[in-house]
Amino acid sequence: MRIIAGSRRGMRLDAPDGRKVRPTSGRAREALMSILGGFFDGEQVLELCAGCGAIGLEMVSRGCGRAVLVERDRGALEAIAANIARARFGAEVRVMSGDALEAIDALASRAARFDYIFFDPPYDTDLHVSVLSKLAATSLLAGGGELIVQSLNGLDEAQLGDDWHVVDRRRYGANAFDRLEPAGARTPESE
Repeated sequence: MRIIAGSRRGMRLDAPDGRKVRPTSGRAREALMSILGGFFDGEQVLELCAGCGAIGLEMVSRGCGRAVLVERDRGALEAIAANIARARFGAEVRVMSGDALEAIDALASRAARFDYIFFDPPYDTDLHVSVLSKLAATSLLAGGGELIVQSLNGLDEAQLGDDWHVVDRRRYGANAFDRLEPAGARTPESE
């Protein structure tokens, strides 16, 4: 697995062994970057359940100014540390070790704001519901920002609750990417 484009194009990414972490494939990452415009100009990104950090590191390579990667698995954290060191992204990328819900609280208490929040939770849990609810109660997503959730088949209405709606859904192999916006932010283009 490698960074696809930008300043670190072609750089190899480490991923932990085992099935606990399933890195987003290069093909799916490339499709996601294309959906988001391909390259960035200093935006801030938060990656929850970061795995090996492939999405956040790809976005920094493509021009995001700062990324915060949240992960709790020890093997994944070791892979993230190796990837950040190899990319020499020590100033641009911060790692938070721990639970996604606790990280949201900590970041919200510091009034952090992100242009992109990417969330790829374990598929066999209902973490979607609690994280989406908690994100809706914060100001972590900047106005006009994008919340992208990766899942197996796309999120259903019960997982979204009353706080979010799907603006766009794309499927790439086994991955579905849902682009969400707050329910109160509906615009004529998103209906």
